[in-house]
Amino acid sequence: MADDDEVDPFDAMMGIDAEEFAELLDESDGLDGDGEATETPKLHRGGVPVVDLADLTPETFAQRFMSPRLPVVLRGHDMDLTADRLRESHGDVVVPLDVTDAATRTDVRLGTFLDAVASSSGGGEQYRHRYKYKYLRNLQMHEWFPEEAAKLSLPLCFGDNMLNDTGKVPSCPANWRRWFELFVCHPTCPGFPFLHRDTCHVHAASIQMEGTKRFTLFHPDDAPFLYPTGHTGCRSGIDPAAFSAHGIDRELLGKYPALAHARRMQVDVGAGEILLVPADWWHTARAIGEGVSVSVAASFVDEQGLEAFLDAYGEFEAMRSLVKHGAGVIT
Repeated sequence: MADDDEVDPFDAMMGIDAEEFAELLDESDGLDGDGEATETPKLHRGGVPVVDLADLTPETFAQRFMSPRLPVVLRGHDMDLTADRLRESHGDVVVPLDVTDAATRTDVRLGTFLDAVASSSGGGEQYRHRYKYKYLRNLQMHEWFPEEAAKLSLPLCFGDNMLNDTGKVPSCPANWRRWFELFVCHPTCPGFPFLHRDTCHVHAASIQMEGTKRFTLFHPDDAPFLYPTGHTGCRSGIDPAAFSAHGIDRELLGKYPALAHARRMQVDVGAGEILLVPADWWHTARAIGEGVSVSVAASFVDEQGLEAFLDAYGEFEAMRSLVKHGAGVIT
């Protein structure tokens, strides 16, 4: 153990201690000494830049993040879709929980589920043990809650979504063109059931409406270390529950040794923030903190990624045709 009188190399280099330096980062507003916006954001969280939406134009957003395909947390969105609002407006809607495995899927009134997972138990205590580990996820907003879906949009700095251009993207499912999915869960829920990258090179934007979500991200180049499975190779065979806040489970490394070479990023996203997950980045997420997490995930394609999307979608359709004729299963 180092002597208390020894000079820490970090302190010597910075002239301040590590704790003070961390506080300065948290307070940084991204401005230089003259009050002008800097070229790159100063504030990072878990290795991911954090930027105010008000400081971005479509040009700067594309230059900093879309072109280099870098994740970013964007602060200051004003969309409002809380658990209380969902309960009041759509509490009687019957929704599916844990939709991946049809055999274990549970259908429940939305109001009953929200009562069970809300931070204040209210009338949901009798259901709490049954639903607190369940995940309401991947519900297409325009199908389940069209009035709410009509109010959803991506920030202006994202630019045009090519999926909405029927001239440039003439053939894709209608729901891909307005892809906003609802996710609701309690921190006791183990989270999204698999580590994955989104199909067809689409970008994802997770809009956090309430609570906090912790995302685990891996760079596209690390795909060989993540044990891809299935015909599309978009899902990892690694259990995401092993990605704790303290590192990767040692027992898991014994089973998946290549994982030791992957570069993991972990970032918390709170209410009023949006996480951009660029195309081909591997990701999974779970709620953390005390209360319920409510978020909406959007999928989109920018101009730069259009050709890659069209090529991938052609392959996707070809694979789906093979599956239809009994050649296998898309995963």
